[in-house]
Amino acid sequence: MNTDDLVGQLTSAGVDEASIVRFDQKATPRHLRYLDLLRVWPMGPDAVVESDGQPQVYVVRQDRLGDAKGVNRQALSELIQVLGCRSDARFLVVVQPGNLNVYPVGVFTSVPQPLVTDREEPASLWRALLGGVEFSRQTSPELKANYRWIENLLFKLLVAAATDIQTACPDLSARQVLSLVGRSLFFRFLVDRDIVKETDLSSISRNAGCLSALFSTPQAMEDTCLWLDKTFNGDLLSLEDKDYRSLFRRIGDSMEKVCWSLSNIQYHASGGQLQLDWGWIKFQHVPVDVLSQVYEDFAHKFVPDLARKTSVHFTPRQIAEVAIEGAFSAVKSVPPHEARVLDPSVGAGVFLVLALRRLVAEHWLQKGVRPTRQVIRRLLANQLSGFDINLDALNIAALSLYLAALELDPKPSPLTDLKFKKLIGSVLRLVDKDELGNQTDLGSLSQPIIQGFRGHFDIVVGNPPWTGFKGRAAKSLNGALAQLIPHEDDNTAEVGSVVARYGSPDIAFLLAAKQWAKSTGAIALALHGRFLFQQDAYALRRHVFSTLKVTGIMNFAALRQDKRLWPTNDAPFILLVAENLRPDPLDRFYFISPRQEPQLAAVGQFRVDPSAAIPVSCQVPRKHVAAFKALYKGGPLGFELISRIQHENCNSVKAQLDQLHLTFRSGYQLGKEVSRTRDAQHLTGCPTADLDMCFQVDEEFAKPFQHRLLQWPRTPEIYEGPLLLFRESPKLERAVRGALVSETRTAFSESFFGLSFHSKPRHRRLMDLLYLLSYSDLLLYYQLLTSAKFGVERDSSLQSDLENFPLPDWESLDAEIARRMRKAAAKLSSGNPCWEEIDTVIADIYELSFADQQLIKDTLRVELPFGKAKQLANQSTSNEDLMDFVEVFNRIAGPFSDCGGGSELAKPLGKQRGWAFIQIGGGGSHKSFAGMANELERLCLTGDSYWASQLRYHVADGVEILGRLDQKRYWTKTEARVQALEWLRQCAEAAEQEA
Repeated sequence: MNTDDLVGQLTSAGVDEASIVRFDQKATPRHLRYLDLLRVWPMGPDAVVESDGQPQVYVVRQDRLGDAKGVNRQALSELIQVLGCRSDARFLVVVQPGNLNVYPVGVFTSVPQPLVTDREEPASLWRALLGGVEFSRQTSPELKANYRWIENLLFKLLVAAATDIQTACPDLSARQVLSLVGRSLFFRFLVDRDIVKETDLSSISRNAGCLSALFSTPQAMEDTCLWLDKTFNGDLLSLEDKDYRSLFRRIGDSMEKVCWSLSNIQYHASGGQLQLDWGWIKFQHVPVDVLSQVYEDFAHKFVPDLARKTSVHFTPRQIAEVAIEGAFSAVKSVPPHEARVLDPSVGAGVFLVLALRRLVAEHWLQKGVRPTRQVIRRLLANQLSGFDINLDALNIAALSLYLAALELDPKPSPLTDLKFKKLIGSVLRLVDKDELGNQTDLGSLSQPIIQGFRGHFDIVVGNPPWTGFKGRAAKSLNGALAQLIPHEDDNTAEVGSVVARYGSPDIAFLLAAKQWAKSTGAIALALHGRFLFQQDAYALRRHVFSTLKVTGIMNFAALRQDKRLWPTNDAPFILLVAENLRPDPLDRFYFISPRQEPQLAAVGQFRVDPSAAIPVSCQVPRKHVAAFKALYKGGPLGFELISRIQHENCNSVKAQLDQLHLTFRSGYQLGKEVSRTRDAQHLTGCPTADLDMCFQVDEEFAKPFQHRLLQWPRTPEIYEGPLLLFRESPKLERAVRGALVSETRTAFSESFFGLSFHSKPRHRRLMDLLYLLSYSDLLLYYQLLTSAKFGVERDSSLQSDLENFPLPDWESLDAEIARRMRKAAAKLSSGNPCWEEIDTVIADIYELSFADQQLIKDTLRVELPFGKAKQLANQSTSNEDLMDFVEVFNRIAGPFSDCGGGSELAKPLGKQRGWAFIQIGGGGSHKSFAGMANELERLCLTGDSYWASQLRYHVADGVEILGRLDQKRYWTKTEARVQALEWLRQCAEAAEQEA
């Protein structure tokens, strides 16, 4: 079997040939992330299968690991170890005619047992591998432990080495310890990459017998540090004191421990023993961005002050890659290979490392030849820039860029030609007090930096800090924002009024990026999700979407707690990509919100499905406060329904209560015993509301209030009946979601906020309406689609969410509606949960159609932030789900079809390999599911290769197969309505073209 045969076997199993990257061919731009494997071929794998542009499965022919009798286990073990060091794909598939063996990739003391051996169903196996299913269903602790093993092992070893040195040499500063460990790590990289060879030893030091001994004595270490300073212009993790001999002499007897710890890195050992530690890491295969991210995380762990000053830990490579792809796709100011790129909060430099790789690829594509060292160095020196307020961060960024340039270099030798131009001060700029004087609080956001680099860059990319500024820094930030917002804008005053409350510098960086970028340049930034969802940020959103042509937003709110995606972050975040122009009125951008899927979360992945991208007019965020939240949780239909409800019911609950001089009041606060100093006798003996109560406060069973003193008893009037008591944190269960009603004086704690209708008998209709609304699906739905925090950062709604709910003119409701409300409220307060009656009367009040009500039910089933809803959304569909789907589809589209003889337009086909299928059209000639098994198998694999959620397969004129992921979220009745309307639209377009 040769590689052509291998590719043929993969494609025959349904693997898309376009997703296969071969390693037996001449290098192309697509091979840039695999250059290390090209160098070792034919000892490495034959190919890699990508999905959505990411490596998923490596493939090797068995005959390259052994012979016809079997696999050479030593060769297989080494290959698994090599691929594990790359920290990307999780599987290696060993292929032989008629058989596939799947091995986990990672670090193992011996060759692991195959996870799967498949002889009969290769297509289903590939589907499981590419879709993340195979990893998620594995239960082996050893396999799970090998997830991110290279990052975890490197981090552990770096911390151990630094701790040993710091313990032995307490007089060394944390930065000096960090630099010593980093220098040893970098030198190991040079040796493993064969950039520094044994023949170069004499040009580095004559005090060592081999390269591995260059950190084993003070004399050899001094020579090595001087050589590193000379070659890398002193940028490489400065030790502060350049007199190394004097520094090492001051360390004294502890120098032996320093040499021992650093030599372990060179001798491939940890703890002085050749074991499963440094010796297992093959740095020639560790990607530079992985190495730099681990080193930055190590620096933050070892020097906490660095984390504090730089505000945020590293951005995962996968997130940074999405931003880089978006930026280079959006740039229009120059051809991509000529783009000048800025990261204004560069950190460890992951964005610049990926930008350098992309520039090399673009240059390669444009010129048709692989860039030389001179070209790569020119790209590094002239087209990349990074700012940071912290020198330690810049040192790490310099290290990362040196590593990247060496990794991309087609011929990184001879050593005499290795010398780099200085990066810090040119490519990388320190924006601290020495540079900025008294504006040091702002760093990159200071006026000298904003004005000094106005219009310099084609791309501005990065992950600016999200942590809110405080004190003097917050005041400086407000001043900077005020200067960044043009005074001629109509909403300048409104924007300025919210600046002080917003607090986070990320939007200031976005506004500054407009200054740094050229006209038609690109901006791609990771931002905190509050920019999209918080009401306080609405004026800023309006300004941004009025002055910046946003082209795409990826909302990661649903994945904020996926620790394998971003281990050090649990805040909602977004990626925003824009072209630096004012938008035209008809401009649109795409908004996509990846969903949480357990099988993908298990491997730190997420689905970016183009079919799930929602086109949004640039006008929408400027006109609708909750536009993004509604689109995120409700899609276009939800946004339309919310907009209609708001338009037809213009006064909020709070506005109408204010007109009546009614106010929600928080209940008493018990407080600690020492703080209970205020009299509470006005509550003595009153029934006490409890969170476990349903519907009403039953005086017969309620505990009487017995506290004589409270910390905050509140005013007596708020406890007078009739009362509605709303839970401060409503729960999922409907019976304990809504308000408690009480007709008499009732004690309630701060766990409730109450509304007293005492002496207001004419307002009973309003009381009934609010009582029923609190239990209605409509209120919960509205809160889910409009609340800034519910479903984003917390799992319950807020008092303000209820206050903002649009309320009809309750006094103008007709008598029949009022009678039905009173009847339903009486039933509910007596303990009869008449949910259907409640939803029906609320639907009539708000003029909701049957489709509207179904939309509400479907959304609440799969989009609520509670565990049950999340599990249900990912559950496999039932036959009943498919039948309901086609029934709705046929009811809407059937009357317009030409199916004769009473035949149904759509029929369910069944489920296969994680997908469910229906056939549309064809009259009575629907093929059997069994007869289409092979076709559907290939469709499944195609969909999984691209991580799509929907497939459409044209069988013949007027006949197609629709496939969707076998998850309940994709097979609701509302989804069927959307699909039917889309089918009718396409039919109308086709008929128009034929006319």
